Order: sequence, then structure tokens, then C-alpha cells
Amino acid sequence: MPWHPGISLPQGRMWFTMSNMKSAPFERMSPEQKERIAYVEGREDLFETKLLRIKSAGEARKNLLVAARDPGSGNALVPVLQELVRDLELQVEIITDGRAKGIFQDNFQTEDITPKGSILAAETAIGNPNAILMDKSSSEMGLDTYTAANFAEVPKILVEDFYASSIDYLSALVKRDLPLPKKICVMDEEAKRLILQQLPQLEEIIEVTGQPAFDKFAREDTDGIAREVKSKLGLREADKLVTFMSTIDDPAAIADMAQALRKTVGDFSSVFRRHPRDNVSYETYKEILNDAGIKIIDTNDLSTNDVGAASDVIMTSWSTEGLVGIYRRKPTLHVISPSFKIPENLMPPPPVKLGASIGVERVEEIAEVLPQLLNEGSPLNEKLRENMERYYPADGKNAERVADVVRRYL
Repeated sequence: MPWHPGISLPQGRMWFTMSNMKSAPFERMSPEQKERIAYVEGREDLFETKLLRIKSAGEARKNLLVAARDPGSGNALVPVLQELVRDLELQVEIITDGRAKGIFQDNFQTEDITPKGSILAAETAIGNPNAILMDKSSSEMGLDTYTAANFAEVPKILVEDFYASSIDYLSALVKRDLPLPKKICVMDEEAKRLILQQLPQLEEIIEVTGQPAFDKFAREDTDGIAREVKSKLGLREADKLVTFMSTIDDPAAIADMAQALRKTVGDFSSVFRRHPRDNVSYETYKEILNDAGIKIIDTNDLSTNDVGAASDVIMTSWSTEGLVGIYRRKPTLHVISPSFKIPENLMPPPPVKLGASIGVERVEEIAEVLPQLLNEGSPLNEKLRENMERYYPADGKNAERVADVVRRYL
């Protein structure tokens, strides 16, 4: 049965700890090991770890080190840094790779100060920062544990950008007796509850600030973006658009979902967005969907942000884009069948549990629920909107709250 609101209806590959640093210091690593330490999702050639410095107009008296790898991390930390760099006495350095690196470079004027030979010598270039701002990587935790181990005495502020995403990292710190963050900034009370469920001893260091990446939706002209994007796609403003936001899902699960989508009654267009860290090609997914009789609109020339704004319904398994849709007050559908392999501690996903989204346990139920979501005036949509406003308020000040936490330790 679908989860109706208010109705009865990766483990990291690499660990840099003090112990293994002593047994295999970077000086004794082979050139290939040094060059490949940023191995990410099978594309190590694309993700060389870098140390970047945000250029400052003032004279630095305080130093902040930022550590981030994944796109979710970059998007969550950029708004915080935009608040902090207003302090002309603050020098910001970023140890980064993966797609977060490009996000930082797109948003700030940076210079590359990566030490020659190996990024593991970063502490020689950085010195001793006053504080560290970081977000736990979902692809691998090499940067995270390296930072925890090699800057053990520096206060760390951890931003959690999605429900329960930091639990495995925090558990690893506890197990290895590495220093815990001074503060863990989480998006809401449910995020705090999920951490305390497994690590109750951390209650005093968890602070509910909101997720900084969601601030922009308090100011965004979503309707204006939607009109522009639909026009680019050859759609009318009134045409319905349903988008599936993937989370590196099993292609076989996507095939099952496509069969259910094909049986849905209604006039709408479909879009499939591949996760940025997914090594399965877009063409593979496109072929799967086409074989099921689903003709998808190609949106590869558009950003996920723009496509999400133009969508009338967001479908996902457990992507952050489901939350983005909720902050935009879009109806969302979480497909939570076993084939999508959602983490057990996120079942049902918090937005579904809180009644701000619909969850279906069997893909066949999509055909029942989706037409209701496409009808703006349906009772189901009215209930969803009520719970979105209640549990996911947007005041646009999440980044400011996280920045204030960082300032306490600077």
C-alpha cells in the first residue's frame, strides 16, 4: 500500500588515520599511489585532490580549512562560505576533489596551492587552521578521516546535508578514537533523532540549523524558471512534466519503475535525471526506458536544478532532490520498493514519514498515486502541501546559522 500522509493508507574505500599514516607515510608511496589517492567511483583520472585558497581582499588573521568531495557537500557548504568570506580577516583554504571541487571553483575566485608530490602533505601548506568546516562524503571518506586525524586539535564543524549521511563517519570516529566534531549541524529534528538513535552520546554537539543548500528556495522565482525551461523543451506552461531523480539506482529497478509508469493514465511528459556520480551511462537508462515504452525528454543540456523547477511531480527513491522538490512545494513520490535498496534506517524516508511526500512500497502503485499528484486540487496534494509547510519551513537563513556556529570556533 502507498504511504499516505496522515492517512492509514557506500562505504568508503580509503581511510587515512594516524596509525596507517605511520605505517605507510606519503613519502614511501609509489607515484601512482600519490596520484590516485582521490579515487572516486571508478574515475580516478578525473578527481585529483587539490588544495585551493579563496583569494581574500584583506589581511588574514584567522584561517578556516574546508574539506568536501561530493556535489551535495559542495552545494551545502558554498552558501556558508559566502557568508564567512565577508570577513576580510578570514583566510579560507579548501581541500577538495570530486565534483565539489568544480562547485567551489565556480563560486569563488581561487588559487591552487596544492603541495608538489602529494596532497597528504597539505598540512605543511595550510599550517594550523583555527577551525575546520566539513561535510561527510558519501562516495568515500578518505578526505574526512584524513582531516580528522591530521588536524586532531582543530575544532571541526560538520554539516550533514542529508538524513543520516554522517552516521557511518561519526561511528568510525568513535570506533577509532579520533576526535569528534565540536558541532554537527543538521537540517531538522528528524535528522537529529536519526543520529541519536545510533549515537546517543552525541546529543550535546548536535545543533539544528537547517540545510544551507535549501536557502535559495526561499528567494527563487520557481515559476519563472519553470516557464523558461518548459519553453526550451517545447512544452506549454500547462503541460505536465514528471521527473525521476536517480540515486545510482539499479538499472533493473529503473526498468521495473518504467513498466509501472507506462501504465499510468494521464497526459504528461517524462524526464530521467542520472545521478552525477553514477557510472552507468545516460544512454543505458534511456534505452531501458524506451524499451518499456517510455519516451523521455532529453534534458542533458539543462541543469538538474532547472529541470526540478520545471517539474510538476518529482519521483525518486531517496535522492536529496526529493527534499528540493518539497522546499519548492512540489508533489513528490518516493519509490521505496526493496529493489531500490534504500538504507534501512531511512525506511520510510523522513519526508514520507512526516507526510510531506508519498511513498509506494510496490512500483505497481505508481499508476494509482501519480494521477492524484498531477491534479493540483486533489485532496492528496492539499494534505501534502499542509505537511510541507509544517515540517519543511523555509526562512532562507540556514547558511547564516551554520556560519554563526563556525564563527564561535574562529
